[in-house]
Amino acid sequence: MRGITTVFLAVLIEGSVSLQAAAQGGSIEVRGSSDDGHFKLLHSITVDGGENLNDEARGIAVAEDGAVYVTGYVTVSGQGRNIWLGKYDRDLGYIDSVTVNGPANGDDEGYTIAFDESGFVYLIGYMTEPGQGHNIWLGKFSSDLVLLDDITLNGSQNDSEDGYGILFDQPSGNLYAAGYLREIDGGSNVWLGIFDTDLVVLNSITRNGPLTDDTDKARFMTWDAQRHLFVSGSMTQADTDYDIWIGKFDEDLSFIDEVIVAGPTADEDKGYGIVFDGTDTIFVTGTIIQPGQSYDIWMAAYDTDLNSLGDLTINGPADGEDVAYGMTIGQDGSLYHAGVYTELEGGSNIWVARFDENIELQSWTTIDGPASGYDTGLFVAMAPDEKLYVSAIVSDPVRGFDIWVGCYDVSTIFVDDFESGDTSAWSGVSP
Repeated sequence: MRGITTVFLAVLIEGSVSLQAAAQGGSIEVRGSSDDGHFKLLHSITVDGGENLNDEARGIAVAEDGAVYVTGYVTVSGQGRNIWLGKYDRDLGYIDSVTVNGPANGDDEGYTIAFDESGFVYLIGYMTEPGQGHNIWLGKFSSDLVLLDDITLNGSQNDSEDGYGILFDQPSGNLYAAGYLREIDGGSNVWLGIFDTDLVVLNSITRNGPLTDDTDKARFMTWDAQRHLFVSGSMTQADTDYDIWIGKFDEDLSFIDEVIVAGPTADEDKGYGIVFDGTDTIFVTGTIIQPGQSYDIWMAAYDTDLNSLGDLTINGPADGEDVAYGMTIGQDGSLYHAGVYTELEGGSNIWVARFDENIELQSWTTIDGPASGYDTGLFVAMAPDEKLYVSAIVSDPVRGFDIWVGCYDVSTIFVDDFESGDTSAWSGVSP
């Protein structure tokens, strides 16, 4: 078991300082959010690791009892990034948090969260080990954040690898994991693994793209109704950098099909969030680089045979970095996204948006951190009561990056072409 520490972090809650905190930060500006509609922000917290060093959120998930779990990392002097797991009540009141430091005192990071039927909490990410760089890391925690077990996986190239996605599969009672491994004969390859809940490896595969020694990555996963596993990620083709990759596999990880989406330039295009609508459609988010526009938000729909049903791109008014990362689906089939949207005012801002099942944009809001620097949403999670939770990064003028978590009421979002609600603080250009 790795070194684990209970941590008491500086937490700023809705502008007031909690019992854990002595840190002070600037105000956070929420655009396009009001009592009249769009995204109504109910609660938010900002988490500082306490050393005025970069601390960043990654995954967020809501347990059956309503508890909200967030993972990412906090930076500790002499230890680099430590895996961080925080637990909050449904109103984002602080319950507990822990960090995990790897044996090399290097960078360690948690990415996504899953729960099994017994309420155990699973994380995937990476951990730095002596002489091996980053290794894929999986950890199992009790619901009160006690680390019960963990493992790391190292590829044959003995170089850096990351784990990104983890998914509990209720029918089999197993965990599915996604990331990439570096192999001697293939460079960085798509990696998928199946584990039991004791973190014993039951099966794993790698998949190499068209180029032998280039970078291919699996990120996140979803099931369809026939128990096919769909995976988002990136794959490198000849004469391009990353292209968006979507793979289809049987439940035993046997390969079925894939599609690679290349943008109009030879630059990086990446696939991130992926969900199934419960009937016949797979939705995927990511980013595509358009000529002269840097990264643009990308969203697409596919049938379960990976035939395209349509896609769209969104470019912010500043022609800067615009990316859709996390995605979840509501009970009514609406799609919720978190990402980054670059505006003329505030720079790169947290972006939260809702789309309908035809991938038409219904509503959106942005959040500018106190430093007007790089603020970005990473993941979204829907609670049973249809409250939307967002994990994000905000820039602070003193502390660098901080973890930010928001809770939204999405029950009263308007869908009338943005004519309702207070939009006076927006950039003036709808996505």
